[in-house]
Amino acid sequence: MSNPYELRFRLLEMASGYLYDQQQKQTQIAIDAWEFAKEQGDANMKLFNQLQPDSYSIEDIKKKASELYEFVENK
Repeated sequence: MSNPYELRFRLLEMASGYLYDQQQKQTQIAIDAWEFAKEQGDANMKLFNQLQPDSYSIEDIKKKASELYEFVENK
């Protein structure tokens, strides 16, 4: 059994990992869209900037960890 500090740490790790994976997927979609735009001759800096995924913040990690903790509380 984990103590409360270990549980919080694990939840933060899980939340961070989840957000990282989501960002990696969004980055891959952006790369694929950029490559397609280059093939079509539509690639420009405006499109490049629009395709960039948003970075996640510490607040995003804490929010996701809270969502995960709700599951623990409700079981």
